Amino acid sequence: MFQHILLPTDGSQLSRDTAERAVAFAKAARARLTALYARPVGQMDNYGDVVQPAALDRLVNNSEGKSKEYLGFIKKLCKDAGVECNALSVPNDSPWEAIIDVAESQECDLIFMSKHGRGSLSSLLLGSETYRVLTHSSIPVLVYRPSDIDAGRRKAREKAREKERKRA
Repeated sequence: MFQHILLPTDGSQLSRDTAERAVAFAKAARARLTALYARPVGQMDNYGDVVQPAALDRLVNNSEGKSKEYLGFIKKLCKDAGVECNALSVPNDSPWEAIIDVAESQECDLIFMSKHGRGSLSSLLLGSETYRVLTHSSIPVLVYRPSDIDAGRRKAREKAREKERKRA
């Protein structure tokens, strides 16, 4: 069904877990995979007053090493699984735009991503990159959310309900 899957990463643990699942999915589908890291450019106009210039400089200066680390992890997963993999690092301060642009330019037929990466500064400050991809992409998006996230939320809800019962 799917032949070419785009897998964006932000390097977070959730992103790594998603990569493992995406590689298994690609192997089962006999699809090839393109891994993507959208590294920050550092345009102050894109961040406004919410980021200090020194912090932005550190983010940009460290992005090349992070890119190699994050994409290297996915390339190794693909190699071990026998899945064809291409890795791209593109400069873009708007990860969701980079994801859509690369998916279209690489002719991907599926974008496979996690729900809450929280690994990039822009994601933390500006909201969900996944939501933006979902609302702007014409390419199907598979959103992966590991079961342990659901389990953690269930435990938190149960704890809150128990507190409410004790108050009543």
